[in-house]
Amino acid sequence: MGDILGTFRQRAGELIQAINDRGGISAAIQSLRRQMAESDRRREIGKIRAELRRLDRQITEMITAVGVQAVGLHKTGHLHSPELQPLCEHIIELEAALATQKAELAALESALREATASGDRCPSCGQPTIEGGTFCPHCGAPIPAPEPERYCIRCGASLRSEAKFCARCGQPVAIPRK
Repeated sequence: MGDILGTFRQRAGELIQAINDRGGISAAIQSLRRQMAESDRRREIGKIRAELRRLDRQITEMITAVGVQAVGLHKTGHLHSPELQPLCEHIIELEAALATQKAELAALESALREATASGDRCPSCGQPTIEGGTFCPHCGAPIPAPEPERYCIRCGASLRSEAKFCARCGQPVAIPRK
């Protein structure tokens, strides 16, 4: 039994030596150490970049705050710096143009909402359809033909498609054939 254990130890030692001779375990350990050091450097670089972005945002916010203060002073007539006055006037002009554009956008969006709210929508995708179209321009699904408007034969009132009686005069309504 002692012989087998000795042989095993010898062979295990030879195997470890062979792996080490080829750069095995020690090379793997060295490689892992290099990778860990590289990972640490990358992590540190990421932290520094994040801090640089944070500082840059703070600088931008502070410059904006200074500009807002300068424009406010200019509007009230308390800015006495000839270098800043043309810049402040230009900012005021831009603010007026911005307000005009916002009002125009709001009017267009409101008109669009009204147009799409009153228009028909595709039963498959829900997108607005073109009046008189037979297929959806967005998904290609067929659009069912609109039901013709119905009127009461007694009083002429407009009837809903599912009505069985006239809401105005109570006249029974003939159900249309499909």
